[in-house]
Amino acid sequence: MYRDGKQFLTADTMNFVLNNGALGDVITSLPAIIAAREGYHPALKMKVWAPSWQNDLVRHLLAPYGEFEVVHFEDFPMTRALRGDWKGGHTALNQIPYNTHTRNRVHMVDYAFACLTDSRPESWDERNYPTLALLGQPVFPSPYVVFPVGAGSDNRLFRASVMAPIMRWCQDESYKVVVVGTKASHTKLNVGGKLTPIVLREESSLLPTDILAQCVDMREKTTLLELRDLCGYAAAVVGVDGGTLHLAGTTDAPIVYGLTTTVPKHRSIVRQGDPSHRIRYVGPRDLECAGCQSNWRMSRQDFTQCAYGDNLCTERLHPDDFIEALKQLGL
Repeated sequence: MYRDGKQFLTADTMNFVLNNGALGDVITSLPAIIAAREGYHPALKMKVWAPSWQNDLVRHLLAPYGEFEVVHFEDFPMTRALRGDWKGGHTALNQIPYNTHTRNRVHMVDYAFACLTDSRPESWDERNYPTLALLGQPVFPSPYVVFPVGAGSDNRLFRASVMAPIMRWCQDESYKVVVVGTKASHTKLNVGGKLTPIVLREESSLLPTDILAQCVDMREKTTLLELRDLCGYAAAVVGVDGGTLHLAGTTDAPIVYGLTTTVPKHRSIVRQGDPSHRIRYVGPRDLECAGCQSNWRMSRQDFTQCAYGDNLCTERLHPDDFIEALKQLGL
């Protein structure tokens, strides 16, 4: 706010605490932080408290957008007792306590804007993922398709029965299939004040042996920055809603995005001001409850758990829809 050429500031430091530390949640928080940097005077210091295992990535993604100090989230005094008379500046978190209902029916970038800057994006351009950071060196010289295989919940699992025909099609079209993820989760979320590891599930071991024999297994062989490079040079990235798809969204890579508990308007990856730029969205076939988190008006429902107990949405994702999407993207 200005008067007579002077800006009104109430603090010299703004802290953005990314306590909702899943990779997708962190990446969808960055557009709000970038908008804040562009909207505030350069003299305002901005500190981004990100999970330590994501610090290098967050620092790299934010670097083209201005001055930020990226520090370890684990060092932030989360409770009032720990803060005491802490004078570190204003603080905003990318999560509202007991937020199940409030985050269901809004785009995740809009949710981050509300939490972190008490505002909403004015355009699709403000919802853009941070794509300006340069890529490193290519890992593979030949065309390849990346398949993230891990899931943090059973209702976002990329089932082997769905993956196998897509992978076979890619291999028949002379694309390498590159499997990425971790066999054991290194990601921790703040649950009840404690950093708790996400329990991963995946079904790559159930793939047919002839498909597996031709796959390149890059699980646990990359840093997050290297994984971004791997996605950025791929002919496509194919998966079900998860952090690696959002990471791919920080590049210009073509993406086929499988959605089970949500719908595209709430999870779209926006690049160049366009939620359909080099991306296709695939949902379950013939399932009334598909998109439950986006469509149900229910408070306090834990949408990491299937209300019916069968996670049928993951089985109703159809390989042909993914293959058609890949063809539409030029493969």
